Amino acid sequence: MRHKSFWISIVASLTACATPKDQPADSVSVAPAPAAETPLPSAAPPGAADAGSGAPTSTTPDSQSVVTQYGIGKLRAGMTVAEAGVVVPGFKVPARRNRNACMYATADSLPGGVRVMVEQGKVARVEVFEGSVQTAKGARIGDTEERIKRLYPNQVTVMPHKYTDGHYLAVVPTATADSAYRIIFETDGRRVLRYRAGTRPQVEYVEGCS
Repeated sequence: MRHKSFWISIVASLTACATPKDQPADSVSVAPAPAAETPLPSAAPPGAADAGSGAPTSTTPDSQSVVTQYGIGKLRAGMTVAEAGVVVPGFKVPARRNRNACMYATADSLPGGVRVMVEQGKVARVEVFEGSVQTAKGARIGDTEERIKRLYPNQVTVMPHKYTDGHYLAVVPTATADSAYRIIFETDGRRVLRYRAGTRPQVEYVEGCS
C-alpha cells in the first residue's frame, strides 16, 4: 500500500507541473478578439451645423437692409410718415411748422450710413452715404462704374456730375409701371461714393434737402 500511495503522489505532482501546451485543447482559455474601433464621424459639410437651427448659412444681405428702386426693405417711397413708422420702428421726422417741407427722418432701426428723405409728408427717397448696405443686385459703395453697368445691363444712363469730374449713373427700371423710380449712383469718375433710390423728382435732387 505504501508503494501504491508513493506512485500516486508522483503522478499527481507531474500533472500539476504540466505546461500549457500539455493541457487538453478544450481547457485552454482564448483571449477575446479586440473590439473593432468605432470610426470617427466625418467632417460635416460647410453650413451643415446650421441646418434646422434657423441660422443663415449664406452671405446674402438681410432683406430688411436691401435697397431697391422703391426704397429699403419694407420702407417704400410714397409711404406716409405714419405708414413708415409701422414698418420701421422709431421712424420719426423733425417737428416743423411746415410739415410738407423737405426733411430727413431718423430711426435707430435703420442700418448705419442710411438716411431717409421725406417731402410732402411722404417718404421720397433713401440715401446710402457710407457703410456696406447693398442693392438687390449687390451694388454698393466702392464698386466701379463698370461693375454697376454689368449689374444693370442696358439700364444705366450716365450723366456728368454737377460739381466734380465724376458721374451720376441712373438705373432706369425696365418695367413701364416702375418708370417713376430710380437708383442713382454718384461716382468720382471711377468708383461709387454714395447712392440713392426712390421716386422722381426727389431722387434726382442733387443737393438733397437744401
